[in-house]
This record gives sequence, structure tokens and C-alpha cells, in this order.
Amino acid sequence: MELIRINEVVDSYGVSSRTLRYYEEVGLLWSNHPDNKAQRYYDAAALERLKQIIVLRKLQIPVKDIVTIFKSESTAVLIQTFVDKLDSLDTEISALSELRKLVDEFLHKMLMNGIKKISAITLLYEETEKRLATIKKDETITFEKLSEVSREALRLHDVRIIRLPEMRVLTSRHKTGKVERLDEINMQNLFSGYGFVPVPGMRDCFLRKESGDEWVMLIKIPNDYKNETVYLDETLPGGLYVVAAAFFESLDDTFVLLREWVHNNSDFDLDKNRPEMIEEILPWDIANRFNKYQQDVFIPMVLKKRKGGKKE
Repeated sequence: MELIRINEVVDSYGVSSRTLRYYEEVGLLWSNHPDNKAQRYYDAAALERLKQIIVLRKLQIPVKDIVTIFKSESTAVLIQTFVDKLDSLDTEISALSELRKLVDEFLHKMLMNGIKKISAITLLYEETEKRLATIKKDETITFEKLSEVSREALRLHDVRIIRLPEMRVLTSRHKTGKVERLDEINMQNLFSGYGFVPVPGMRDCFLRKESGDEWVMLIKIPNDYKNETVYLDETLPGGLYVVAAAFFESLDDTFVLLREWVHNNSDFDLDKNRPEMIEEILPWDIANRFNKYQQDVFIPMVLKKRKGGKKE
């Protein structure tokens, strides 16, 4: 039986190791540890299941509904899920169509009354018409197109720009180099024996994305703390981040959307010298009770240089 290493799965399927672990925790996926190896491996059946999960998620089917689909193994449940999704989309489309109609009518009233100096509104109207006219009803749906549409439907809400201060942190990397395996449960208690307990949303505890899709936990400690633990400590550099909230099932797409947000912004550039991070923001008791985890996604960025070479 051929087994595929988790790093290869991450690279091939565009999902993070934390998302794969989440799918395992909710019972959607499974992995193997041959010869007691620390790294996870996936067999052909698990990869086939992963492909099915990815397609359903790209169709914006919630994870809890996907769990129900696979538990029942019934086509009827799958069909009903799609019917419910269509009903939801129809409602949203109707609301958006009505909104477009109202905006259209409002625009015409403005123009009929001689208000012609607000050129942006006219340009917006023309652009909307142009986009609607170029939609091809018979366009072939590829996986890449599905991913694009899925991210378009997800959108970004409550995008924030923050500046984190420099802070000293204890990491989940041992002084021997080994990295502690993390899940949502042991995250809460990993450093509690040393007096450090993370509080969601307080900007004192992060998960940092490292090379090879490895995730390391960081928790703030006093600058004068004498580190006699088994874990490495370091200084987390401060700086600008663009931040948006995401539930776990949308985490990977949120990373992509936030990078695109920075790329398309005329004032900022991605900062490739600092790593991307996430912070748990939903209180632990709520997250554990409903098995629903929400994070803030942090993408590092810098102000673009002004003409003359100085940063703003």
C-alpha cells in the first residue's frame, strides 16, 4: 500500500497541515503513522476522500454537512444538501438582484435630475454592465475555476490593519529542535505548567506558519523571564499586518484572499521577511463545545516606498 507523506499532500492539494488535522478531528479524514513515524502519511483511499471534501468545500458546503453526507453514505442526503445550498443561493441571488435594481433606479434618478459630477457612480454602473455581459453560461467549470468562484463567494469581511509590538515569546519548538505536535486541546495547556495560559483574542498567543507547512505555537512571556523550560524562546519582531477572521474550514482560502488584498493594494507590499500567523479568537469553551474554531489570519506587510525612496 503506497503512502503519501503529509508535505506532499499539502503541496499537491493546496490545503494546510492544520486543515488536514481539522478534517481528521471531525472524523472526515484519516492518516497513518508507519513504523511509529511522527509525520503523518495518507493512503489512496484517504486522498480520494480528501478530493471529495475539497470539491464540497469549494461549493461552499459547510463541514458539518459534509460530515453528515459521509456518515450517511446516502445519495439522498447529498442531493438534499445540494438542494438546500441552491435554496440558499437563490435567496442570496434574489436579494442581490433586488439590490442591483434599487441601485440602478437610484442612479437613473440622479442622472435624470442633472447630477452628473459623481463620475465614479457612472463608471461603476458601466463596469457592472460590462461584467454581466461577459458572463458565459456554457463556460466549462474546471477545478481552478471552482476555486476562484469559491473564493469570490467567500469574500473578506472586517479587514483590519494592525501593528503588533515586538515581544518575547516561548515557542513550541524544543531546545533539541523537535516541534511539539499541536491540536486545539493541548494548545490551551501546553505552557500552563510554567504559568502561561493563552487567552483567545488577546494578541499574546499565535501559531506561526513555517517552511514545509509546519506550525509553531508562540506565547508572550516577560522580557526578563528566565527560560528553564524545554522550549526555545525568541523575539517576535513587530510590524504591520493585515488581518481578517476566518472559521477553520475557510482558513486556506482566507490566506489566499488576504495575500491578494495586499498585492492589489496601492499602499502596501507583502513582507516576505516575516511569517504568516493565526490567532485563536473564539473562547475555548465555545469553540470546544460546538467544535467550531475561529481564527484571525495575520499576513505581514510593509508600506510601499514613497517617491524618493522613503517609506511612509
